[in-house]
Amino acid sequence: MRIGYLIDTNHGSYDQPLPSKENVTRALDAMIEEGILAEQAGFHSIQVPDRHGRTESYFGSPLNLLTILARETERIALGSYCLVNTLYHPMHVAEQCALIDNISRGRLYMTWGRGFHPGYWNQFGVDTERMLGRYLENVRIIEQALLTKGERFSVEGDFYQVRDALLSPQCYQEPRFPFWGGGQLPAAIERCATYAESWTCDDFPILPAVWEQQAGAYRSRAESLGKKPFVVLMRNGWVADSFEQAAAEFGTHYVSEMRFYCEQGILAHHPEFDSPEKITADSAREHIVIGTPEQCRERLERYHEELGVDYFTIRFRMVTGPSFEATRDQILRFGEEVVQPLHKKYPALDHPAIPQACRW
Repeated sequence: MRIGYLIDTNHGSYDQPLPSKENVTRALDAMIEEGILAEQAGFHSIQVPDRHGRTESYFGSPLNLLTILARETERIALGSYCLVNTLYHPMHVAEQCALIDNISRGRLYMTWGRGFHPGYWNQFGVDTERMLGRYLENVRIIEQALLTKGERFSVEGDFYQVRDALLSPQCYQEPRFPFWGGGQLPAAIERCATYAESWTCDDFPILPAVWEQQAGAYRSRAESLGKKPFVVLMRNGWVADSFEQAAAEFGTHYVSEMRFYCEQGILAHHPEFDSPEKITADSAREHIVIGTPEQCRERLERYHEELGVDYFTIRFRMVTGPSFEATRDQILRFGEEVVQPLHKKYPALDHPAIPQACRW
């Protein structure tokens, strides 16, 4: 078991006024500092999301922040969670990822995702027809660029054209950096086994029967392809002296965001969270990692033992908060009292989903 930290690149509130340059520079500096502190606190990786076209979103592509953190850190793994491939030309992604992998000396992995937000596609003028085909072709071209060592190649695809291309420099890792697959629907989850070394699951409430069906399909497909399954679970977390204190400090932000997703219909499948008023910090306590250090460690171990989760992505800050100051304190405390004890308890991960330099 290993635990990574997700830097939320949102800040403020949904549809806030356009932030001032003073606000922007403070927020950008604070987000970079979170990554540096996560390494100091003992987290295994830093993960960065992909967000565009909204006043609460600050870093845009995760490749921007990952490039900075490749230089500012020394040991921690670096990855996206996730890159929305359909927004970019695959050769742009391959070039930037190769650069990050070299600057970090082989600490990069990337979670690929098709995307779901029409506002993102509209911002870049991306045709939303046949989006799955666009996504899969994008990933195939990235992999071809990474594996075609020193040779030029061309692709006349349905969505992308590559003519006499050469990726230089190549990525640091051999034969390429690890691919993680993003997907929340059954077909997308199973498909992760074909093009990636893992399946990543978002932070929504889990129904055990649905989990068994989805994770089971992924594991079965991976094993049929001769791959060892690797399951990543995102959760929201907050450690405090009691569950009540954690709920007071973090729960209001969590509830606000989950009610937003509920109103979009994303939680309609779950009978305990199918209406906003049902969502409270207490009703969701089985699905978030908050409370005392002991409670947080126990929750993560239960996910590991009962659901077969290999890796966790933990987030402490959401759009509305907590503050950057509180989050910095939380990174250090959660790292010392939850992450470090669990990393000491469980052996290092030796799996293709983890960069070779970060199998500690």
